[in-house]
Amino acid sequence: MSIFGVKFLLFTFASAVLSFAASAQPVVKIGMSTALSGPAKEIGQQLRAGAELHFNFYNQHKTDGAAKIELQVLDDGYEPHKTVTNARKLVYENKVDALFGVMGTPTSYAIKPILEHSKVPFLMPYTGAEFLQDPITFNVFNLRTSYNKEAQDIIRYFVDEQKLKRVALLIQADEFGLTVEKSLTKALAERGFKPVVITRFRRNTDDIERALEQAQRHKIEGLAMVGTYTPLSKFINRAMEVGLETQYATVSFASSNELFARLRGKPKVLVTEVVPDPAICKGKLCDTFREAVRNSTLSQNEQVFEGYLNAYLLTTAIQQCDLPIDSNCLLNALQHELEHNTVIKEVFMLQPAQKKLPVYRSFFQ
Repeated sequence: MSIFGVKFLLFTFASAVLSFAASAQPVVKIGMSTALSGPAKEIGQQLRAGAELHFNFYNQHKTDGAAKIELQVLDDGYEPHKTVTNARKLVYENKVDALFGVMGTPTSYAIKPILEHSKVPFLMPYTGAEFLQDPITFNVFNLRTSYNKEAQDIIRYFVDEQKLKRVALLIQADEFGLTVEKSLTKALAERGFKPVVITRFRRNTDDIERALEQAQRHKIEGLAMVGTYTPLSKFINRAMEVGLETQYATVSFASSNELFARLRGKPKVLVTEVVPDPAICKGKLCDTFREAVRNSTLSQNEQVFEGYLNAYLLTTAIQQCDLPIDSNCLLNALQHELEHNTVIKEVFMLQPAQKKLPVYRSFFQ
C-alpha cells in the first residue's frame, strides 16, 4: 500500500472517530411552538431570541460531558390548530424532552390533550392562565405569575389608587380573553363594582371599530384591555382620534415594548409585567443579560429578558439531573432552583422565604 493510501486510511479513521464522538455527545431536546409570523410575531420572535441568547452561551461554555441544549422552534402564528400540529411533531416525532415557552392561552389550552397523554413537561409557557397554575392531569412549570394577580393589580390601580368607578373591558374573544375577563370582573366585584360594558374583538385581527362604538356610548373612566399589541394600540389611537378620554391598562402578554412603540399622542396606559425592567434591574443575571444584549442586535425589553430567564433557569435545572432527563427530576429541580437559586431571587428581589413572584408595572409616558 502506498504512503498516500495509509494517510487516507488514517484520515478516514480519525474522521469516523470524531463523527462518532460528536454524535455520542448527550443532547437535551427542547421543543418550542410560538408565533414567528402573524400580527403577534414580535412577541414570539423576542421570546425565542432571548432563550437562544442564553442557550447558545450555555452550549459554548458548558463543561465536558454536560448535555448540549437543542432548541427546536416551530411557527404557529398564534393559532391553536397550528400549535396542535407543532406539538404532535415535537412530542411524538422529534421526541423532545420538554415543551418550552409556548406562547398564549388558547394555544396552550389546545394542546392540553397532548400534554395529558404524553406527560411531557410543559415549561415556562408565555401565559398566566389559571388552568396552568395547579394542573393535576399534566406536568407544568410556570415562571411567570398568574393573570389573576395581574388583573388584581390593574383593578387595584384603577379603583384603589386612581379612584375610578366606571371601568369597562375590551376582551379578545377566546380562552385568553375569558380567563383574564373572569379575574378582572372578580376583582371589580370584590370592590363593589361591575364592568360598565364588555366589548370584544377576534384574535389575530385589529377589528376594533364595533368595540370602540360600544365604548363611546358609555361614560367610562378606565378601560382594562386583554389582547395583543396590534389591536390594543389601534383601539387606543382611534379612541384618541374620536375624543374618548379614559385611562387604559392591560396585562403583560400584550408586550409593553411593542404596544408603546405604536401609540400616538399621550394616552395614559399601564401594562402589568411579570419580569422586572431589564434596563434597571439589579443582580448578576441582569448585568450578564445587558452585556449579552449589547453584543447582539437584540432589544433590551421584557420579552427578550423573559426568554433569557426561562433558558437560564432550565439550564441550571438540567444540570441537577442525570441523563437521559427524567421528567420528575427536571420539574423538581426547576422548583428547587426557583425557590433557592440566589441569582434568580436577586433578579425578582425576593425575600429569603418568599416563593410567589411579584407583579411589576410599566407606564406609557
